[in-house]
Amino acid sequence: MRTEIVKKEITPGEYQKFRDVFFPFSVGFDTFFDRLNSTAEHCHSANTFPPYNILKSHNKTYIEVALAGYKRNNIEVTVEDGVLSIAGNKEIVSEDTEIRQTYKGIANRNFIRKFSLGEYIEVNSAEFKDGLLIVELEEVLPPEKKPKQINIK
Repeated sequence: MRTEIVKKEITPGEYQKFRDVFFPFSVGFDTFFDRLNSTAEHCHSANTFPPYNILKSHNKTYIEVALAGYKRNNIEVTVEDGVLSIAGNKEIVSEDTEIRQTYKGIANRNFIRKFSLGEYIEVNSAEFKDGLLIVELEEVLPPEKKPKQINIK
C-alpha cells in the first residue's frame, strides 16, 4: 500500500477555528497561540527565496540555506523572542567595471527568512562555507523538564 504525503497550508481563517476550539479549555497558552498565528501569517506571505533544508540528528537541528553569490558580511543571523531571522543584503556592484553581466541566473537580492523556534530551542552557531549558511540549533531542556529517576523505598 502506497502512502502519499499531502502538504496543506492552514489559512488564517482555519487557524481562528482551531484557536476557538482549544482556547476556551487552555490556560497560559496565549503566547503559544499568538506565535502559532504569527507563523501561519508569515507562511502565507513568504516567498521561496532563498531555498533551504532542515536536517535533524538526535537533539540537534541544522538549517542549511543556499546563498550562492552572497558574502559573509552581507548575511545577518539574529534570534529575538523565539524567532530565528536570516537576512541577506545584495552586494552593490559598481557599473565602472570592464566585466559586463550578460545573463543573471544566480539570484542576488535582499531577503529575510524567519523560523519560529520551539520553547527550548537554542541557536548554537552559524557557519558560512561554500555558499551554504548552516545554522545549528539544539533542544536544551532545563533540569526541571528532564526525566528523573525516582527511588523506590
